Amino acid sequence: MLFQRAVGIISPFRGLLSTKSSIPLAQTISSKTVEERIGLPPKPKRPLTPYFRYMKEVRAKVVAANNNLPASEIAKTIAKQWEGVDESKKKKYEEEYKKEQLSYVQRRTQYENKLTDEQKDNIRLMKETLAEKKEKRAYRKRVKELGRPKHPQSPFLIFLNEERKKNPQGSMPYREWMTKSSSKWLSMSDDFKEPFIQKSQKEMQKYKDELNKWESRMIQLGNLDVVRQKVLLESSPSSPRKRTAKP
Repeated sequence: MLFQRAVGIISPFRGLLSTKSSIPLAQTISSKTVEERIGLPPKPKRPLTPYFRYMKEVRAKVVAANNNLPASEIAKTIAKQWEGVDESKKKKYEEEYKKEQLSYVQRRTQYENKLTDEQKDNIRLMKETLAEKKEKRAYRKRVKELGRPKHPQSPFLIFLNEERKKNPQGSMPYREWMTKSSSKWLSMSDDFKEPFIQKSQKEMQKYKDELNKWESRMIQLGNLDVVRQKVLLESSPSSPRKRTAKP
């Protein structure tokens, strides 16, 4: 997978980390440019267009005068004001933009000329990775909105939930609690694991039945993009058999 090549293999327990530790990291990563994500200096930023220069200049005043309006309405208000701005002032914004645009092109060219072929490949790979992640997020959001059944937990996750109830984390750091619980699971005999395995298998069978019903409904509604390919192939009408001509 592209993501694994770009950022390495993710620990199977990463999804279980506490919210407190994961949110700041996600916010930090998302604020970085593609180049910064792979360890390069950020590329020069494009200059603001005349309209966005005006928006940056007046936005604080508009927000202060209309503090009850949502962001979308604030944007509409500024756009309407922009239509009435004097042409001479708009021309000034345009001149500033063209001047900075020329400087930007020069700095961008110098930046790209310093990149090695390997660095350019890494940038291309990271862009593909981010596009892939964005597509996956959009897909997950869509199937959730369409009510797709939730995948059941594995035996290990069922055990963790039970362990959390019987032996709460308390003041113990989460990673330490996770390490302790994981070691306990690994040391358990097959007989002790069996109830968790059976429960997971039972939930898996229920999930498969619900998923089949859900996918049948999605096919009827025309939402074929959320249906597994093998299900689509199985549900497609069989090709009509050729009749053998009678002698």
